[in-house]
Amino acid sequence: MENNNTVIQMSAEQLNSLIGAARTAPTAAQTRGSLSNCTSHFRGQRDHEAVEEFITAVETYKELQSISDEEALKGLSLLLHGMASTWWQGVRKEAKTWPDAITLIRQHFAPTKPPYQIYLEIFGKKQDERTPIDPFVCQKRALLAQLPEDRHDEETELDLVYGLLNIKYRRHIQRLDVKSFRELLEKGRIIEHNNLEYDTVQLLQATKRNKRCSYCNFRGHTYDECRKRKNENDGKTNEARSSASEATEN
Repeated sequence: MENNNTVIQMSAEQLNSLIGAARTAPTAAQTRGSLSNCTSHFRGQRDHEAVEEFITAVETYKELQSISDEEALKGLSLLLHGMASTWWQGVRKEAKTWPDAITLIRQHFAPTKPPYQIYLEIFGKKQDERTPIDPFVCQKRALLAQLPEDRHDEETELDLVYGLLNIKYRRHIQRLDVKSFRELLEKGRIIEHNNLEYDTVQLLQATKRNKRCSYCNFRGHTYDECRKRKNENDGKTNEARSSASEATEN
């Protein structure tokens, strides 16, 4: 019986090249791309930071996955829940392009605030004793970023934020000694570290002062640390040894 099977021969180099091409060749699903696996979601809270965080995350995912504007627009509804989903159903026809959709989200859930209102928020709250310098400065810089572009340079922004810092930072950081927010934060962290170390020492000393010995009833040490008890015990031990020695000699 005649065998019609054809045997194809290729070198090891050709085989490896073919396997490599098969591994790197994008599948149809990869080429198309979608937002179905994106983990960022938005529920419609009217919060500027939440809106910008969502948009940044989605834009980054879209870029990394090489998702087209058309496919991103189709899949946007998968990431909207609650009030955001209800709102999108009513306005989605207005979004002809992906940039249109992003603009609509910003306009509805994070409308641009007038500068005077942003300034009120910036100066409305100074740094309290419990707020670390990092989140405080980050929050103020986020508000400054909402102002019209090029409204202030970094030096002016430093002036604005520096005046809102708690006195425990301004006492040790002179305004003229910092030229950038990075320097301000670095110096602020050192102060926080030193304050934490100082507070720890103070706590240990206070704890030690509050100790009360159950043997002599004095503060500052415990029963196990009591020198009076140890001296008296040592004295009793020596007396017992002397008595035992005398009894043996007699």
